[in-house]
Amino acid sequence: MSAAALRPMRHLLARLVAEVRAIGAVEFAITAPVLILLYLGGYQLMDAISAYRKVTVTARTLADLTSQNESITYAEATSIINGARQVMTPYSTEDSTLILAEIKVDGDGAPHLVWKWPSDAVVSVDDVDLPESLKVPNTHVVFSQIVFHYTPVVGGSLLGSMTLSDHIFMNPRRSDSVCLNSGTVGAPVCVDEGQSS
Repeated sequence: MSAAALRPMRHLLARLVAEVRAIGAVEFAITAPVLILLYLGGYQLMDAISAYRKVTVTARTLADLTSQNESITYAEATSIINGARQVMTPYSTEDSTLILAEIKVDGDGAPHLVWKWPSDAVVSVDDVDLPESLKVPNTHVVFSQIVFHYTPVVGGSLLGSMTLSDHIFMNPRRSDSVCLNSGTVGAPVCVDEGQSS
């Protein structure tokens, strides 16, 4: 075969190689959006898991800081809540609810709310599922709860926010109960909502 006869074959071979490159570009164009979605979805999943972990740690921090005291004032309770909010960083807790409370288990093993902070918080002992292991007669339990509204970083406007919440119970460490008082001279030493209602 002469060189002139091979020239059209070389041209066809060159076109075939060019088409293979185009196939690679098409494959990339098809797979790139899928890979980007997988990456963003994975990032979003890890961010949501991180937020939920912080919710759990915040609930534990609230109960832990409170249970280390024999008594706390209203100002100290507010400081504990504000300090626990810092655990949620970098997530904003602006529209989240953080609650501290103490529950007394009476002689019959029935739980009763002693106090809650903030005072306007909605806490019902009926809504709190106190584990049987903590229903020891004539004891007190510190209860903390956080309700956090998580908005996804990716697609938050499409998906909206979801509510992440957690609560924890802890026994007081330094006394039988943690007393909540106003901190002012002449005020009652302990607030007991069970007695006032």
